[in-house]
Amino acid sequence: MAIHMKGGGMPQEIDVRRVGPEELIQRGLIARRYYLDGRTRVQIAEEFDLSRFKVARILEDAVASGMVEITVHAPESIDIDLSRALKDKFGLRMAFAVRTASDEQDELWDAVGRVTADLLSEIVTAADVLGVDCGRTLSRMATHIDAIAACDVVQLTGMAGAVGATSADLVRRITELGGGRAWSMYAPLVVSEASTCAALRRSRGIKETLKHHASVTKAVVSIGSWSPGLSQVYDLLAPEEAEKFADRGVVAESCALLLDAEGNHVEGLADRRIGVSEETLRGIDHVVAIAAGEKKLAAVRSVLESGLVSSLIIDAGTAAGLVR
Repeated sequence: MAIHMKGGGMPQEIDVRRVGPEELIQRGLIARRYYLDGRTRVQIAEEFDLSRFKVARILEDAVASGMVEITVHAPESIDIDLSRALKDKFGLRMAFAVRTASDEQDELWDAVGRVTADLLSEIVTAADVLGVDCGRTLSRMATHIDAIAACDVVQLTGMAGAVGATSADLVRRITELGGGRAWSMYAPLVVSEASTCAALRRSRGIKETLKHHASVTKAVVSIGSWSPGLSQVYDLLAPEEAEKFADRGVVAESCALLLDAEGNHVEGLADRRIGVSEETLRGIDHVVAIAAGEKKLAAVRSVLESGLVSSLIIDAGTAAGLVR
């Protein structure tokens, strides 16, 4: 925010009352004390022997008359107006429409990941338990985190994606920085047989992590669009099974929970997925969803309609499509 004090001439006065030079000088001095010197209204009132209510009125007049001009410079990385429109339209706790230098997918992942890292560093405290999903944008987030509170970190979903970029890797990276405890699950996100999934869930380490899902207070999750290359869950399934889910109306997934266009949960993977339950996810106080790329527009809308998440970080191009 930039504050500009005009001088060298009589400002244009919008009041019908004519203002004399003595009052103008007083107004200018008080405005300078407040906006440039950083003095409080109470301190100014004592200096000029005025009531603080009179000081407040003089400061209002200084802005209204044009003597003081206030310019708010928006952060380069975030579109403020688009973020507010997104927040209001979907009733979100927080929304961030991230500007990018280009529409290249790599740039979108990186920009959204960077803002997500900054947000977690800002809102996560040592009293929180942070839940972490998997995904390419989340992997980029981990590369940008340079400080975070010493909170416990819980893996919300089984492992998917490239080696070194799975949800277990993200949990390890965050706890190494913050110093909190890590609760990991060294198991696939989706397995082929229900019996295999049941056996994995009974294993000591995975069972302990699943139990800690109930203690998560803040979570960050990714949004997958139901098509090849845009969802790690889709890519884990045989093509014919993925197509059957598409025929049943699946357009999105988050934490391997399948959703249709209206945000309704589509059953079919419950006995083969390793991850947080829908009920537990809905019970987490603050769930931040992230996505990058306009190909995920329908998927993001679905997740927002589902009510599973409370905040959203997304690239500005996709955000514009959502509020259009």
